[in-house]
Amino acid sequence: MTAYFKWECREFFTNRKNLAIYLLLLFFSLFYWIQINNNYQAIETVSKEKLQASVDTKDDFLANVNLEGETHPSTLEAVALFTPLVENEHAQLNALEKKDYRELAKIRSEWYYYGADNNPLYFKDGNIYADEEAYYARNATSHKLLGYSEGKKEVTLPLINEKTAAHALVRALNYLLPVMFIIIGLVFSMDMIAKDRGHKSLLKGMPLSDGKKIMVKFLVASLGVFVSLIPLSVGFIGIGLSNGFGHLNIPIPVSYYKEHMPLITDLMFKNIHLRTYLLQAFILITLLVAVAICINLILGIWIKNAYFLLILTVSLPFLELLYNRFGYGDIHTITYFPTSYVRVGDVLTGHKGFFWADVNLNFQSGVMTVSVCLLVLVIILALHSRFKKLL
Repeated sequence: MTAYFKWECREFFTNRKNLAIYLLLLFFSLFYWIQINNNYQAIETVSKEKLQASVDTKDDFLANVNLEGETHPSTLEAVALFTPLVENEHAQLNALEKKDYRELAKIRSEWYYYGADNNPLYFKDGNIYADEEAYYARNATSHKLLGYSEGKKEVTLPLINEKTAAHALVRALNYLLPVMFIIIGLVFSMDMIAKDRGHKSLLKGMPLSDGKKIMVKFLVASLGVFVSLIPLSVGFIGIGLSNGFGHLNIPIPVSYYKEHMPLITDLMFKNIHLRTYLLQAFILITLLVAVAICINLILGIWIKNAYFLLILTVSLPFLELLYNRFGYGDIHTITYFPTSYVRVGDVLTGHKGFFWADVNLNFQSGVMTVSVCLLVLVIILALHSRFKKLL
């Protein structure tokens, strides 16, 4: 079995298609660092210029508003709102001047509770759920900033504005990286069985059952996916050298519902450390990739053309787009669909559960659902290898 594993590894890592994939991943990693991340601007950021402009506008309004006689209720509301906001924003400016970013994070976290207007960027591209997304993002940001102020690690402006390599990784884990790893798993395993049909005489001479051969192919394809972390890490290192790496204690806001009904008023938040978030993401992505490889191996026994197999399976990570609508989970049971967990980061933070109005969509349900799916596929694969010859 060891000799067969070495042979499969040699075949895999000398395959031109696989080497081309690794090269493409390296170029993508560099592109993500130089182009995408450097141009990224979080909606909820702290900027001295924006704060100063906001303070000047509100100060001018409060200095010139006429409150004598009858005053419109909206004007009175604006005066009542602007007074604590201006005080808070002045405190933010003072913290920025002193470069006391821990104090800035604390003051900024309180700023969100004064009812300031939503950033217009939430309404970009005609987002019809902008108000809901803004409500979620503002509460999540407030809890995250409070976590910075209460933590023991140094707080910097790039940390607050989500410019570090750790934040870039968190954003990529929301959707991009999980989909990439699943597709990589599909591409790497698409010809694992088909190529053996060209070495029938050699492989028939190996004293291994088809079940063990399938297991080795699964391990080699999985190893290939993990090796893809090497070219992808180049961009991560570049971002870290430019903006700082961050640390494993970065607070990640996670939402959940207080009761068993998806009411927006019952939405609660808590912070978990980045290390916990990354561990959960690793587990869920590993399970999803394993499911993708198993599906390919099962179909590969029956489908001889590797490229037709890829065309058939490459749509799997995108099936959740068929029901990706706000509030869909409140009506339909999507918790037990493995495809509901492809947006790994969004699932772990609770954002996907909020968007779909599904109180049960979380890490625990994801592990259970995808694990059961994987177990079923392994059983099917075992039966296939027992009753259907590979060659």
